[in-house]
Amino acid sequence: MEDYGEPPDGPEEWVPPDGHERADQSPLTPPSASPASGGGDAAAADDAADADTAVVDVLRDRLDCVVDDSRLIAAAEASRLRGVYLMLQDALEHPGIFIPNAGGLTRADLSGESEGWVRSSLAQEIGAALGVTKGHAAGLLNDAEALCETLPATLDALDAGKITRQHADAMIRQAVSLNADEVAAFEAKALPKAICQSPTQFSRAVVKIREGLFPDTITKRRTEAVKERRVDCYGTHDGMGVLAVHAPIEVVQSLHNAARLTARALKAAGDERTLAQIETDTIIDALMIGFTNDSDQKPGGAPGVGVPGVGASGVGADRLGGIRPTVYVTVPVMTLLGHSDEPGHLDGYGPIDPDVARELAARAPSFTRLLTHPETGAVLSVGRDSYTVPADLKRAVQLRDETCIGIGCDRPATLCDLDHREEWQHGGQTSLHNIQAACEQHHMIRHNTTWTVTVTDDNDIIWISPLGRTYRVPRTSNVQFAAGTATTKHDDTANDERKELPNTPPF
Repeated sequence: MEDYGEPPDGPEEWVPPDGHERADQSPLTPPSASPASGGGDAAAADDAADADTAVVDVLRDRLDCVVDDSRLIAAAEASRLRGVYLMLQDALEHPGIFIPNAGGLTRADLSGESEGWVRSSLAQEIGAALGVTKGHAAGLLNDAEALCETLPATLDALDAGKITRQHADAMIRQAVSLNADEVAAFEAKALPKAICQSPTQFSRAVVKIREGLFPDTITKRRTEAVKERRVDCYGTHDGMGVLAVHAPIEVVQSLHNAARLTARALKAAGDERTLAQIETDTIIDALMIGFTNDSDQKPGGAPGVGVPGVGASGVGADRLGGIRPTVYVTVPVMTLLGHSDEPGHLDGYGPIDPDVARELAARAPSFTRLLTHPETGAVLSVGRDSYTVPADLKRAVQLRDETCIGIGCDRPATLCDLDHREEWQHGGQTSLHNIQAACEQHHMIRHNTTWTVTVTDDNDIIWISPLGRTYRVPRTSNVQFAAGTATTKHDDTANDERKELPNTPPF
């Protein structure tokens, strides 16, 4: 993770409890062989047995140290959760630190919305300090509150090193929506299982325990869970990515079973791909064919041509042809012409293979020229004439910022709000200098909490927290715009010299 934070003072070094000894980190050195004696093979066998015994003794000691360290990790996690819980209580009792116009108020004076902003502001404070996202820190707050208030025995077991954080997470998940008496009964029955089972075993067992105690709650929880269905997408290494579908389990299993059965049938028919590859390609085909806008698109080829082929992506030309890219793919012009292998850049991910970039460009319905200065006539400011951001300015901001300007946030700028740095009602202009891409959460944090944001001369973002810590968010994009003569009216296009690029790529 990039070191985006610059806290003024580093955290104190954690000191293990008295009596804790760090394991010897030096590698094992086999005992040197003793000179050959008259015993011959028997003596050599005795020496080897002695050496093995010595190694076993050392490994046992090291295993004991690993177990001790694991217990200390669990205890440290319990201590961290208690500390987070205390921070939450302090923040709610002194909300004026975290939200504006709340000086002198206490928790009893807060509305539900105001309390939410205190929690949100504190989550960002903790997340920035720990180097994790605000969402991760918000989850940490929720877990700390659940364990400290409703599952104290579970927290004590974690503190004693009897269970792991994964066990505690399973307890928290199943305790949701239970009242105090129900949680106490559930914890009393489930915790002994957690102490003697692995996290994987316990995650299954705890569901049965919950349903056995309170079978009438499953319908309600299922209804609420279905409302949270979603699709997550994130990039991994080497130009790959993950698309995760969170949906009812019977639907997800049906999709997986269909892909698996198809893969086995194709493998039995002589397909040379691995089962994993066929399963993946089957799901991709099903999605892409279903999403295509071409009425004459046929599986396995270009529109109207039923000829199988594999494109630069390695997953079949038709699978790329069935989509219409709605993200920015920046391709260096020499790469586009085939004279360079400089990677392209996929918005929200990073460098992509030049062949894939060229293929995506070849299938794009139109082009936008990206230069290091404004094209003549590009609308990069409308001053105070309009609060609404015109299309040219919106595109420029998205290309410059690439992702949300929030601490640790990687939401693509194309999915973000366009935020006025100096608020419109306070005289801020709708201009490239005053507009930034911020996801809804970070947009609202800036306007509803005491976090403040400034911009450096090199266009980095500086966040100052309610507790006075400073965090720098460097730009990830190298797209810049030089100063030039900009139009001041959105409809001033009399001298617009922009030209449309041909729809057919120049290669």
